[in-house]
Amino acid sequence: MLVVSYYNYLPGACALCLSSNLPAVDTNVDLDWPNSPDDPNPSANRRLYICADCCINLADMVKESRDIELKPAQMYAELQSLNNEMGRTNVALNQRIGELEQALSVMRTISTPTVEVDPQMDVTPFAVTAPPPTRAKK
Repeated sequence: MLVVSYYNYLPGACALCLSSNLPAVDTNVDLDWPNSPDDPNPSANRRLYICADCCINLADMVKESRDIELKPAQMYAELQSLNNEMGRTNVALNQRIGELEQALSVMRTISTPTVEVDPQMDVTPFAVTAPPPTRAKK
């Protein structure tokens, strides 16, 4: 069997759906038996072609018996790129979490200095004066 992008022989159509969609699978099955050079038209072979759409439908019908999974190529590529992007984001976030945990452990080891209040220190309260009143504009 060969995948062809043109029909070499008659009927030039899919044997199942009768469409002329390409590409098609040339099954190398001649429908009119071997021709003899003495025939009126020895090159008029008729081949069994199956279009790509029918091949996909046939494969879809038997995929469970062969443990095969059919996936749309574009969707698989999009999911793969999304998965890679999420992986890079997760790595960056894990690094950031590690940095923050390191900073927290350093902060926990720093002892807070205590300030002793000296009773002889002058701690006189002070007041802030009010701002001057604003003049009315004319």
